[in-house]
Amino acid sequence: MTQHEKGLTYILVAAILMSLDAVFIRLSGLHGFAPSFLFGVFSLISMTLLTRITEGNLLAVMKNGGFMLLVSGAIMGVSGTAFTLAVQKTTVANVLLIMSITPILSAIFSWIFLKERLQRQTLYAILLSMIGIFVIVKGSLATGGLVGDLIALVCSLAVSANFIVWRKYKHLNRSLVVGAGGLFIALFATPFIHVGQFDRHGILVMMVMGLFTAPVGRMFNAMATRMISAPEVSLISQIKIVIAPVIIWAIFSEIPSQETYIGGSLILIAALGQPLFKLYQIKRQPAPTIAE
Repeated sequence: MTQHEKGLTYILVAAILMSLDAVFIRLSGLHGFAPSFLFGVFSLISMTLLTRITEGNLLAVMKNGGFMLLVSGAIMGVSGTAFTLAVQKTTVANVLLIMSITPILSAIFSWIFLKERLQRQTLYAILLSMIGIFVIVKGSLATGGLVGDLIALVCSLAVSANFIVWRKYKHLNRSLVVGAGGLFIALFATPFIHVGQFDRHGILVMMVMGLFTAPVGRMFNAMATRMISAPEVSLISQIKIVIAPVIIWAIFSEIPSQETYIGGSLILIAALGQPLFKLYQIKRQPAPTIAE
């Protein structure tokens, strides 16, 4: 395969694996902060080992990351904790749709902190996303999922904030950041858990997620970003919005509300519009000519 074809394959595999995060949390049968704690512990183990294998000197990588490694890990701790809680308190479709506005929030943060100009289409996407979230939240008022929707929004804000950190501090090792995130997720959950919350089934399910699907999915995602364009990554990554709710529907018979379909459609138009427009611009660029 060409590098581009490999990149497309990697991001497809990444999207499929990462779409299973919500499924594993539900399948574990654990509640409250218990799945967060196990997810954090197993992510810490898997990503630390991965960094040790790929980079060799773990202490040198930690020293190179410095204080910002902890900052980024703490932000990831917030996003990971929020995600596991949100999946328990609202529909998986709501969580993933609200999280799909992450690129739009990242653009806003880039404007605030990196002084990057907001393009007109980004402003349209922001407005459309706000309308979509309002419709979803309005539907959740009737079904009792409002708290979960708000927690999912916190997750999106944290993920977006970390993108800004990674752009400003490009030297940060991504796998070790995820490992640090696992440490903070476990630390955040520790005060709220007790031994009686755990059982063998839940531990095994979260072990598969924390040691295999979650880290491997994120590793393939990182590899894909080096081979294909950012718009292609954004577009293909959105398939998890379809995969996870379908699996949850098949297993748990969870059907999203009408408001989720309406608001979600607006959010998807906003989220997909930008990468589609950027791909269109890339296609319209003239091919480089070879000087005679």
